Amino acid sequence: MTQIDTATCMMLVRSIAEEIAASKAKPRPDAPIRDIIQHARAVSRAAQTTLRSALEKRCPTIEWADEDDGPAGQTYWLYDPIDGAYHWAQGLPLWASSLVLVRDGEPVMSMVYDPAMKEAFVAGKGAGATCNGVPLQVSGKRDPGAAVVGGAIPPIGQVGPAMQDEALHLLRSVAREVFVVRPMAAASLQFAYVAAGRLDAYVETGRDAADWLAGALLIREASGAVTDLAGNTFGWSGDGVLAANRALHPALREVIRQARETGRIENPLLRHAE
Repeated sequence: MTQIDTATCMMLVRSIAEEIAASKAKPRPDAPIRDIIQHARAVSRAAQTTLRSALEKRCPTIEWADEDDGPAGQTYWLYDPIDGAYHWAQGLPLWASSLVLVRDGEPVMSMVYDPAMKEAFVAGKGAGATCNGVPLQVSGKRDPGAAVVGGAIPPIGQVGPAMQDEALHLLRSVAREVFVVRPMAAASLQFAYVAAGRLDAYVETGRDAADWLAGALLIREASGAVTDLAGNTFGWSGDGVLAANRALHPALREVIRQARETGRIENPLLRHAE
């Protein structure tokens, strides 16, 4: 089996991420959103080519997967150079680069790099998780009412009103049972924050396993739990994601079950307008 040097992988991911962060070649802030998206995709493709070329020289037998196409073979890399592309395009921090090695459907090595904070989150299956070499541990909170929860609201232009409504309904339902919900960053970075105990949980609708796989290993190796929203095994085919420490996970899972059974919450502004 090919030996993989985690430090070398992180060095490559970090180098590319910092080049992206330092680049001045960005669309104007008032450019049409389609131009901004096209530019982000072009930068991402170039980064993909650079990292793939470097890793194929070191690990020629490992395949590559595309986040839009799903898994590729038995063992493969999955790389997102700009997770949180809207943050990056706006000149905001809280975007990250992530790389994960998947074997037999399970992430076995992962890394998330935040170029703004210079933080390198790394995990290996059975080897624990670290940030800049310091071991990570999920939070010890047991009371959902004290929990700080991350999440995401997808752009309506990307997913349509129905899926956005589902995400808003879920976050509103969770927000009523926890201390606060803070959709604050790229998904991979919020997963890393759960692993580090900075967030107590993360919840999101959809089927974006490509955005979640790297962070999922970080959380598991920091003694947390990651499932889909139904509480089933997390993976490419799962429905949404719930990540938390093992004390909070069952309580949040019950909140989500009830929210999904009740369906969409009626818009109070429309009700008062009648």
